[in-house]
Amino acid sequence: MNSLGAVQAYNDMMAQYNRIPLLPKPLFNLEDYVTDQALSSLFTVVATEEQKIRQVPAARTTDLLRRVFAR
Repeated sequence: MNSLGAVQAYNDMMAQYNRIPLLPKPLFNLEDYVTDQALSSLFTVVATEEQKIRQVPAARTTDLLRRVFAR
């Protein structure tokens, strides 16, 4: 995120926001948010693949998958 400039853009935006008086200071961590979203997306992809493996025998492409789902 740092090499893409996302951290700097976020920090610049928050610096401007924090200059506005009487606004509450947000409790937000960019790194935590991105990590949570990435993990959520990863588990969604895994769940989709698992569903495909369970429903479509042709998706069982390894010997281990064939043995596990042969029962």
